[in-house]
Amino acid sequence: MNKFVKFGLFSFLLFFICLFSAETVLAKDVNYKTYKYGTSQTSMADGYYARPAKVVADGNRYLVTMTIRTKHNLSPWPVKVNTINGQSPLKITKTRHGTDYDYNYSFYADNLDHKISSSISIDVPKVYKADHQISFLFDQNLPALKKTDKTPTKDKVPPTKLASTSHPKRDESKSGQKTQDPDALISQAKKQSEAVKKEEGDLAAQRLKQNQKNRLDNEHNERMFYYVMLGGIICLIILIVACVFFVLSVKNNKRSKNKK
Repeated sequence: MNKFVKFGLFSFLLFFICLFSAETVLAKDVNYKTYKYGTSQTSMADGYYARPAKVVADGNRYLVTMTIRTKHNLSPWPVKVNTINGQSPLKITKTRHGTDYDYNYSFYADNLDHKISSSISIDVPKVYKADHQISFLFDQNLPALKKTDKTPTKDKVPPTKLASTSHPKRDESKSGQKTQDPDALISQAKKQSEAVKKEEGDLAAQRLKQNQKNRLDNEHNERMFYYVMLGGIICLIILIVACVFFVLSVKNNKRSKNKK
């Protein structure tokens, strides 16, 4: 019976050690700065963000978890994240931290060596209500990503080729005067317009695909969380049953000795 109890306790501890060590090796606490969008000036929303952020190396990209902490006198969770790095926030949780309110959320990024843009809404009832565009710049003490041959994609639209527009076609008249060809200019304008529309459509499709992938990742993480909790509960039940059997065995042994 003693061996059974020791085995159950050892299995229970080993399960949780393996569970938490895998994440901590690839995770780091990283500080960051908050700026007004498009500037290097500190944003008025800077005071809402709790430091540091948690950055996890998830294959060849980062999973960043941030916390917005607000005072109780501003009402519960007055700050909401609309978008972050061109995507909807993941794993949103709202909790109490003492008398303050914590709004936790996550997002994915191929790299963090440039400013990450975000759209937030601030709504303090009867006091202040507005949307803000802000940017974050993270320190570079980041966990190592998995090496890959693919070049990381950046959330930028490739510039439209305008080389042909700087030198429109010209016809030389007999008198020596140079005139522009209207048909050529119209054709070039149409081509440029079609190229821009195509690029905007590709970018919208890319963001939609990323949002769908984030949703699937979120659902997968939720399922894994439930599986982990279920496994922990089962291990705990096994440990409790083992302890009960051990106690009953000790009592039975004492009773048998007393009868003798």
